[in-house]
Amino acid sequence: MKIAIVEDHRQDARLLAALLKDYQQQHPLELHLSWFSSGETFLEAASLESFHLVFMDIYMEQADGIETAQRLIRQNADTLIVFLTTSKEDIWRAVKVHGCFDYVEKESLDEKRVNEILDDAWKRLRLQARVLEFYSGKQKIRLPLSKIQYLTSRDKYTSIVLEPEEELCYRTTFSSLCSMLKNEARFLLCNRGILVNMDFIKQTDREIFVMRNGQRFPIRKNDRLEIIQKFNAYQFEKLNEQET
Repeated sequence: MKIAIVEDHRQDARLLAALLKDYQQQHPLELHLSWFSSGETFLEAASLESFHLVFMDIYMEQADGIETAQRLIRQNADTLIVFLTTSKEDIWRAVKVHGCFDYVEKESLDEKRVNEILDDAWKRLRLQARVLEFYSGKQKIRLPLSKIQYLTSRDKYTSIVLEPEEELCYRTTFSSLCSMLKNEARFLLCNRGILVNMDFIKQTDREIFVMRNGQRFPIRKNDRLEIIQKFNAYQFEKLNEQET
């Protein structure tokens, strides 16, 4: 796992690096750490290589951590960002950032908290690594599940919309892809010929699902209550995972 520490206070960076190295000694996981003293130097490096996890200080002299994170997301939306702050008042700014994976107050940064963050990050990264693999004609297709927003049926073809806003059409049946994804908890068949990734659902009004990109899908009327319950249960489980 490639980890970046973006922190302009050397002492704070050293403390965090020591905690990360302690985690590595206790787990069969290889960590590659890089320290950057400013948002600008980090973004330069991030344009050349990808980081799985970034610990981002919100207050830095040369560049605000929130602004740096927003620029990073435009380059690589998959990077997990953990904000570091000395003030609880800044937490609301952190959680509004699309790529905010977690946040921690510096005074509560200890071995237990770092271990929790890395455990959660590793779970998320393993999920992101899973793929949907199938054939379209003679072409073998491999798509990361974490990028698939939804699938829709188009006769003998299936349309797949990926993040960010890339629509692909393959000569393969919708039913065959649904069968492959039936054991993936994040996917929900909300209507005939419509399979949605619940991680991309923005809201529901009990008759439709509204996706993050604004696409609206009707919820099947016959078992609407069951579909809504599945969605609510999935969101509740995700919330519990983030809190534990």
